[in-house]
Amino acid sequence: MRSKRERKQKGNATKTLKRKATAVEGSQSLDVDNTDAEQDARLGSTPDDSNAVFLMPKPKKEDTGAAEDAAVARELSKAQKRKLKKVQEEKEKRVERRKVLASLAEHELPSEHLALMQSTARRGQRITKRQKLKNALAYQRLGLEAPSDSLLLVERPEADDAETSDEDGDDAPRARTMTVPNAKTKARGAEGLRRPLSPSDEDSEEAVEDGETDAGAAPAGMSLEEQRSAAQAIRQELGLAEDAAATEERRGSHAHAGPAPFVRVVRSQAMQDARSGLPILGMEQEIMEAVAENDVILLCGETGSGKTTQVPQFLYEAGYGSSQFLDRAGRIGVTQPRRVAAIAAAQRVAQELSTPIGATVGYQVRYDKKVGPGTAVKFMTDGILMRELQADFLLRDYSVLVLDEAHERSLNTDLLLGLLSRMLPLRNKLAAEKPDILPLKLIIMSATLRVEDFAANSDLFKTPPPIVRVPARQYPVTIHFARRTELHDYVGNAFGKVCQIHERLPPGGILVFLTGQREVEYLCRRLRSKYDPKHSAAQPAGRHDAGPGTDARQAADAFGADEAEEQGDVDFEGRDAVHDDFEMEEALEDEEDVVIMGGDGFTPEQIAAAEARLNAQLGTKLGALKGAEESDGPGKVHVLPLYAMLPRSAQAAVFGAVPEGARLIVVATNVAETSLTIPGVRYVVDAGRAKEKVMDSHGAASKYEVSWISKASAEQRTGRAGRTGPGHSYRLYSSAHFHDNFPQHGDPEVLRTPLEGVALVMKAMGIDKVTNFPFPTPPDRAALAAAQTCLQALGALDSQGALTDLGKAMAVLPLNPRPSRMILQASTSPVAKETSASKKRSGGALTYAVALAAIISVESPFVHIDGIAAQEGESEDSMKRRRQSAKSAHNRLRVARSDVLSALAAFCAYVNAPDREGFCRDTYLHSRNLREACALHRQLVHLLQQMGDKIGAFCAGTAMQDLLRSADTLDKPSPTVLMQLQRAIAAGWADQISRRVHSIEYVQEHSTSNKGRGRAVRYTPNALDEQVFMHPQSAMAKAAPEFVAYTQIVRTEKRPYMTGVTEVEAGWLSTVAEPLVQLSAPQDDPAPHYSRAADAVVATHAITFGRHGWPLPSVEKPLLDKTLQARFFAAALLAGRVLPALEELRDVLAASPAKAAAAESQGERRVGELVGALARRQVCSRRQLAAQWSEDADFLRPELGAWLRKGQTGRLDNIWARLHEEVLQERNK
Repeated sequence: MRSKRERKQKGNATKTLKRKATAVEGSQSLDVDNTDAEQDARLGSTPDDSNAVFLMPKPKKEDTGAAEDAAVARELSKAQKRKLKKVQEEKEKRVERRKVLASLAEHELPSEHLALMQSTARRGQRITKRQKLKNALAYQRLGLEAPSDSLLLVERPEADDAETSDEDGDDAPRARTMTVPNAKTKARGAEGLRRPLSPSDEDSEEAVEDGETDAGAAPAGMSLEEQRSAAQAIRQELGLAEDAAATEERRGSHAHAGPAPFVRVVRSQAMQDARSGLPILGMEQEIMEAVAENDVILLCGETGSGKTTQVPQFLYEAGYGSSQFLDRAGRIGVTQPRRVAAIAAAQRVAQELSTPIGATVGYQVRYDKKVGPGTAVKFMTDGILMRELQADFLLRDYSVLVLDEAHERSLNTDLLLGLLSRMLPLRNKLAAEKPDILPLKLIIMSATLRVEDFAANSDLFKTPPPIVRVPARQYPVTIHFARRTELHDYVGNAFGKVCQIHERLPPGGILVFLTGQREVEYLCRRLRSKYDPKHSAAQPAGRHDAGPGTDARQAADAFGADEAEEQGDVDFEGRDAVHDDFEMEEALEDEEDVVIMGGDGFTPEQIAAAEARLNAQLGTKLGALKGAEESDGPGKVHVLPLYAMLPRSAQAAVFGAVPEGARLIVVATNVAETSLTIPGVRYVVDAGRAKEKVMDSHGAASKYEVSWISKASAEQRTGRAGRTGPGHSYRLYSSAHFHDNFPQHGDPEVLRTPLEGVALVMKAMGIDKVTNFPFPTPPDRAALAAAQTCLQALGALDSQGALTDLGKAMAVLPLNPRPSRMILQASTSPVAKETSASKKRSGGALTYAVALAAIISVESPFVHIDGIAAQEGESEDSMKRRRQSAKSAHNRLRVARSDVLSALAAFCAYVNAPDREGFCRDTYLHSRNLREACALHRQLVHLLQQMGDKIGAFCAGTAMQDLLRSADTLDKPSPTVLMQLQRAIAAGWADQISRRVHSIEYVQEHSTSNKGRGRAVRYTPNALDEQVFMHPQSAMAKAAPEFVAYTQIVRTEKRPYMTGVTEVEAGWLSTVAEPLVQLSAPQDDPAPHYSRAADAVVATHAITFGRHGWPLPSVEKPLLDKTLQARFFAAALLAGRVLPALEELRDVLAASPAKAAAAESQGERRVGELVGALARRQVCSRRQLAAQWSEDADFLRPELGAWLRKGQTGRLDNIWARLHEEVLQERNK
């Protein structure tokens, strides 16, 4: 007998072996396809002995094994139970999966049918005749109904059945034959059907058609209707109807129900050839697929790719803007940052579509509109679309919007991007819910350089829009960097480089980039003097220097769309290639690095052909330009300037013909950088600088700085040499300076301009928190805060930042907030209404305020006298006489109290001049600026006529009538009108008031310094903590009034100057600039009193103005305390100052009327009753008293009787009716 310890050890060993056996059984049971018997056989055991693999058999009872097996089964652990359950679930899933696959296999669409389906992205694309025949043949082979436009389904006479098409050759199948599917066609795999048919496939198809291999072909005598019936039966048998419906459902909202949208456009062969050279033409399919599948896309292509003119045509041909397709019936809107660019692009697209401007294609800009009811493509400036967005936030008139030149980052474009990023999802959501709203697409076209500004901006688009890149087509340009960077005399450096190019390199135009007008004219004179001394440099009529301060950015309006986009690339075919003789001159002494830019997409043969064509156009030999070296020297030059202030005729000269044998040299500012292409330019000389207007962080002052351009601008300038053939770019700075000091991109306009106009537009559109607006590049919060402070000073916003009624009226006008405030102030002036009512011939203040707003919105009309330079061969004395003549002409137009009103006087004289261009020449005025102001004035007059109901509360009816008569003629304003306009200017520039610094104040502040400085008059601006100066050429330089309003502060190297100065009287500021005025407590001396003119109880206040606390004359303001109002009104009533009839009772009063206002008398009964009655009814004016008497005729009768002596109440009864009559008469006035 074993001991207890041995039995325990044996039991533990048995349990261990059983657990191992159970684990082995569990692992073997993972294979759900094995039965228990297979598992037993694998383990080598029987049901009676499950442990035989591990233990030697011993004699036991028969039921021992079964009992132990049951015990093992009962002792399964939790982990084993979970594993077993998981195995069973997997087995069940496998069985269900087999059932599903079997069911899908039964209903699977044959691969031949799948091959016939097309993606939705291919809808609207043209299908060639050959492809139509192949598609129809595939339908025929499967026995299906061919499409309605299939050439196979056209019934022809029996005589034509045997004929074959000469045009298509043997590939064209017979029209009357149709095959049904047989075993052989069904057996063809999907792979063979999805790939394009090979020639061998086509041969087999012809054999099938002839009945050589297809035993199941339909009889040749079947009619078309019989064939269609048979095809329909086969479709039903195959279940294609349900699958087609499911396919349509899967196409989504972008699919067009019905025929593929397509608008046929007929173009001439010459037009087709011109378009074929544009790189974007090969991207039409990819672009339209992206438009169909996305709400927003980014289209990137460099200048010259053709995106401006071709993308609108792609959209039009795809059905957008056509009333034939209801889901695309809205117009195609295309925005441009410049007016002339919008007009030029519209004219080019209209020409390519063979339609007159204003019909299918139209445009709308600030001064012009040619849009008809059937216009499908509308070009406009971004400002026009902003106005439309204010009127209709959903822009229901459009189905596609194209924002062109988005990389320029103009202020309106950035604002549009932020607004459209929020409007677009809302519009498309409503389009899914309401049938009367169409979905909207947005295409942002930008240069490749700045595409990441939009694609990676999660504030604009939560999901990054897809980017479609158009390959650039630019001939290679060799970039030559200078060894040293000239920091000062870069104009002289440019002169030397131009001379080297002209004397040593082959023919070709030279484009020179400088910073300003003076530099341009100086270099032009120097080049003419060197190479053509006999050349007369007399400037064309109207050309005058604008002097420092000319904003080069205004040059953009002088030019339109890129000429290469309008005309395509030059055809260089048909010319023999010549040797590129640049190689012998490639290394000049002062050059450092040579870099090749562009040339992608051109083969060496194409580049050589372009070189040959360019040489043929300009002169194939260098000697043809130079002439005989021993006699003619380097050759003649044709030098032309190009800057913003040139007259249109002078600007157009750069596109004209070049005299034979002369080289074209164009000296330009950055206006020639991106806005135009000058033909024949082969060389670019880049000084690497530009003059830009820079605002301080608060927008209170600006200055013009000559600074380095960005790398992107440098590439744009370089590209001008590679538009018509291979070229060269000479950069007057080193490669190290370029890489280390040049910024990648220039700052967007939102960072360089005041934002009060933007803030007002947003407030008018209901955007309360301007700082949260999704700008592509968020501006500085200090600039936004300064904009809101400015609007509060103008009265457009209240202290809480909410829009006031005045602000709503200002937002309606298409002007900046300051001119808008000036117009509304002029219309509400009491003096203005008086003048309008008098019907004087000169008109009222509103008439001239609108004209003044127009002239302020453009550059100054006066030519800068210091900028009038000497002409070739002109003596110094002659130049001085011309300057004196200009000064005298300007003085005749000056208004003594305002520089701004002097510009208005020039404008009035220009409008009334019979010969306007001659008038500008004689008086040294900029005709271009005056033309723009004249066009804007007409637009504003008509706009105010249309918006009379929206601003009617601010305009007198007679003033509006005078305004209507001012659209064509403007006489010289009268002195009264000039004073009204001065008040209006003070209201529009209320926060830009300056006060003269008196001599004693200046001496106290600068007693020990600046002893040698001149006696220039100093002013302290309200917005700054520094002193500024009146410009010597200002009309008020000698008068130096106490307070002036200025339109801008310009910082020069010498000192900061105020521009656009107007004299302001101190007493005006308390009314026209009320938000900036601080009132003291009501003064006791003089005491508050009732004002009959104001019909209110007023008190005298001491006031100060602005952040510097300048003292202003005391003013009377309505008293706010109701109790005090009642006291002083009671005193005035008893004294007869409210109603004259009560003055008859002065001799019978029991006490002095002054006791009613005295504080110590308020305890007396008669005083308390009268004052209490007035206070309870809140009667403190004549108008309020009339309202009470209309309800209660005996109001105040007992209270007034108590102030009379005994027995005198009858006298009050006698005049009571007269008192009522006086009140009513005053009320009806």
